[in-house]
Amino acid sequence: MDSVRIGLGPFLDYVRSTPRGCVAIVKSQRRMYLDPDGQGSSFYGPLSAGLRRAVNSTDPEQVIAEVVKRSRPEQRRHYEELQSGFGRWWSKTKASGVPVASTEWVRAELAVRVLGSREPGSGVLGLRYRDGKTEVVLPYLKEPELGRDAANLTLRILELHMNELLPGAIPVVLDLRRAAPLRLRSNTNRDDLDAVLAGEAAKYVTHWQAAAA
Repeated sequence: MDSVRIGLGPFLDYVRSTPRGCVAIVKSQRRMYLDPDGQGSSFYGPLSAGLRRAVNSTDPEQVIAEVVKRSRPEQRRHYEELQSGFGRWWSKTKASGVPVASTEWVRAELAVRVLGSREPGSGVLGLRYRDGKTEVVLPYLKEPELGRDAANLTLRILELHMNELLPGAIPVVLDLRRAAPLRLRSNTNRDDLDAVLAGEAAKYVTHWQAAAA
């Protein structure tokens, strides 16, 4: 069969979810795959797009404030929490936006797409600090706190493809509500992460095939 495709953000949701939640995510992704024109806008889509504009703006916090101002009533509390987290994180960041390319991580007939700065959708951010250090950041916007295990799997995918995304950059997953950037620790066992990722990819494809039955 052709490779099943999913974005890096939804894959992060999948690996941190419960068994029943995993099935629900796959069903949702399958509906979007079969009817891409009928999926509607993502709940966090405007905020995600605003983050891309913000890191390349001379007034990042104003960009996010405008997104919050235009949010729907059911989005407002979540967007305000994310706005607060962004303000706390950005005040310590002192970086500017840089372009990031796109890529795919492929295992077990699953292709996980990492959307760069030139593609629409929820993608990664590229940052350059005053000392020249660069980072590729995946924002995590959901309400539950992000656990280290799920973050590490996503960080490993970014690390494996950093030469394509932004050579020399450090991968980061940003739990935005808590203004908490997560990075791979130096003593992290990469072989173990690769084994877990292979298992998660196979599990996702199995769920996808079961949903089609």
